[in-house]
Amino acid sequence: MKQGYLVITGANGQVGSYLAHFPQLAKYPQLLLYHQRQDRLQGLDNAPDRLLKQCNLMDINALAACIQEANDYFGCLPTRLIHTAAVRSSDATSVAECDPKVFSHTLNTNIMAALNVLRTLLPHSRKAGFGRYVLYGSVVTATGLANGAAYAAAKAAIVNLVKSAALENAAHDILINCISPGPIATDLASDYEGEYLEFRERYFEAYIAKSPTHKLISVQELAEMSVLLISDALENLTGQEIIINGGSL
Repeated sequence: MKQGYLVITGANGQVGSYLAHFPQLAKYPQLLLYHQRQDRLQGLDNAPDRLLKQCNLMDINALAACIQEANDYFGCLPTRLIHTAAVRSSDATSVAECDPKVFSHTLNTNIMAALNVLRTLLPHSRKAGFGRYVLYGSVVTATGLANGAAYAAAKAAIVNLVKSAALENAAHDILINCISPGPIATDLASDYEGEYLEFRERYFEAYIAKSPTHKLISVQELAEMSVLLISDALENLTGQEIIINGGSL
């Protein structure tokens, strides 16, 4: 196994926390970056091979400081990334009716957070001569999202950011890919409320009805795919968007 540690962003989210606890990822030292809460990371805060840090990914200086602290703590460089951090619109309105400020916040926060993570980690991985990164997109990059255009636009931008960064870094043995899942089987009520929760529930119901498998995407399936994409075994898979959608066209 190549030396280095794994960075998981959005580590207290439902997907990120599942990854942080996933046994097949436990072989890597992990820097777990969370925004505000860390309740889903209980039991990991005292593990010697885990470092939990609160970090606003929009603050590139704070992010750089977290990475440097992790470098010193683990005695190696960041060579693997699973970027799950994301924000969604606080409303559920059409393009014609949306609030430009809400739209701008959703778009800019998602794409700039991804950019800051790549800008911060890539020089370290280049120095190490190795990197395996996976950033989370969404099936909406292919379908669009009615009443959620800002989120869909942000995820599409992230996918194309990944494709560009993959081209720029392949010669350094740094492979960068996206996982773009359909709706993930999570506890919606623990993250959303009110009209937006109802919007998400309706979207999930409609997705299940039209999906060939009639299933939401499981966090275990995402974890298994993430394990593959950050493994030493890969040599040429880079710049790809891997869509997991139950076979929908």
